[in-house]
Amino acid sequence: MSKPSKNINKSKKASQSRSSIVIKLNLAMMGLLISAMISINVIFVLTSFVYIAYQSEVTANQLLNQTEITENISSVETSFLDYTFVYSEYASGWNFLDYVVNLLPFQSEGQRSFEYRSQPDLSWTQNWSNIHYRIFIPYESGYVLIDRSLTQPLQSLFWLFMILFGFELLLIVSRFSKNHIKIADALKPLTQLTESAKNLQEDMQAMASYKKTDIKTMAGAISKIDAKKLDQKAFVEYDQEELRDLADAINDMLIRINESYQSQVRFVSDASHELRTPVAVIQGYANMLDRWGKNDEKTLQESIEAIKSESDHMKTLIEHLLFLARGDSDTIKLQLENFDVNALLEEVVKEARLIDEGHEYQFQQNESAWIIADKSLIKQVLRILVDNASKYSPEGEKIILKLSKQEHQVDISVQDNGIGIKPKDVPHIFDRFYRSDESRDKKTGGSGLGLAIAKWIIEKHGGQFQVISRVGIGTRITVSLQIHQ
Repeated sequence: MSKPSKNINKSKKASQSRSSIVIKLNLAMMGLLISAMISINVIFVLTSFVYIAYQSEVTANQLLNQTEITENISSVETSFLDYTFVYSEYASGWNFLDYVVNLLPFQSEGQRSFEYRSQPDLSWTQNWSNIHYRIFIPYESGYVLIDRSLTQPLQSLFWLFMILFGFELLLIVSRFSKNHIKIADALKPLTQLTESAKNLQEDMQAMASYKKTDIKTMAGAISKIDAKKLDQKAFVEYDQEELRDLADAINDMLIRINESYQSQVRFVSDASHELRTPVAVIQGYANMLDRWGKNDEKTLQESIEAIKSESDHMKTLIEHLLFLARGDSDTIKLQLENFDVNALLEEVVKEARLIDEGHEYQFQQNESAWIIADKSLIKQVLRILVDNASKYSPEGEKIILKLSKQEHQVDISVQDNGIGIKPKDVPHIFDRFYRSDESRDKKTGGSGLGLAIAKWIIEKHGGQFQVISRVGIGTRITVSLQIHQ
């Protein structure tokens, strides 16, 4: 399948997914709106019934006060308008609380009820409103029953309710359409972010299936993905703060991933370069041995020494690469123990004096400073710092190791009087394979990974470095570690 067709399928899938989410969100919003409308309708109906009942009592009270109905009350029904008055010996219905009775026109004890009267000769459309409101007012030894037919007000209420229901139905349809458009617009940035993430994932899967073994080609492929994909930003045109925050978070993540990949690209490229150099030297001397070394003792000795030197360099480089690889995969476990840093520094200085007689090593001792750390790794850091100081200091110069103890930490410094480091290079000296001066590094040797390993070890122990350097004066590197008494 061609790439355009794949993009079309992706767009269709994204559109279908977005439509599904839009419908679900819209239905949820409509559910809330319909629930609110139902509640309003119920309140409207109940309020209307209460109003009709109250109005019935007001009218009945006015009729009783303005006519002679009570004087002629009897067991025979007397009708006036849609009210019926009749004498009754018994009462049935509800007894309201005194507080409620005091709010009604008939402020006397009585009973009230609604009564539904079905007539078989009428259809259900006529029967449903055949409801009567009945009031029993105490009178002499019995009650005056006031009965009002609510057919006419209920029918008026029904048509009013139908008008309200029609308006609500139009409102629901209108809101559903408008909400669908608004939600779809709001989800467009999320769809774009999803498509970007899917594209990135496919590119990463393609990299995982990459079969070529050439290191530089692989590095180039990684760099190509970084340039085309990881440096793209998620842009949100809308004013939703939530989406903008999400886009910013994704952009920050892409930046970190891009930086990580660029770092890996440089690491792979530098490692391939560093390994290629000793391999080329060994191959060259092997060819020299094959041609002239059999009969020329000088050429034989020179070739053997060069091959041994380059082999040692390659061995050191591979060991450093493996150490950093294990560190990156978090497979190195610290072997913590409690030890005196003073004793460890004396040991490192003693070994340095035996190995390097061209420099003067001084150790400014302090009181005992006990720390809990991996002793072998801390010793490796000190060896790296001392080795760097000796490489970049002229013969005969002093290299000073100093220990200073504070309340909660111990500071270990290694100071030399060497060539120093340029200010622009100081922030990068712990980077892997960083070269501040190519010619200097070729003369002094080294893998270019020593300080990177030292940084990993110290950070793993929760410590930190401080570097002070002046060109032509020297360098002082200080390691700070937490102290344990």
